[in-house]
Amino acid sequence: MTGATGISAAVAGATVPRPIRAEGPGAVRGYRAALAFESMLLKEVLAEALPESPAGSGGEGEGLGGGEEGGGAFAAVPSAVSLPETVAEALVGAGGLGLASDLYSSFEGAGK
Repeated sequence: MTGATGISAAVAGATVPRPIRAEGPGAVRGYRAALAFESMLLKEVLAEALPESPAGSGGEGEGLGGGEEGGGAFAAVPSAVSLPETVAEALVGAGGLGLASDLYSSFEGAGK
């Protein structure tokens, strides 16, 4: 997250379409809010879709004798825990899946 705004670096660095930029700073903030929602939604969907990581919270040591032996080689891969967040941030940083544009357009149309 960046500063007090609560917007992730991927959302803050994502390219805003030219027509939205032309509408002014309020439109850009609205589009970034829609992009932040898309990011959050992607993280939730990916967290449910991707299998739990071996080092995740699926019951450490259950059936494996516990202790350090239970983690095995997978315990040394902490990045596997943040895979949904990493994928979602990469997608949003590259412009997202288009949900943010659709959300922004529907909200913009509702305000007129």
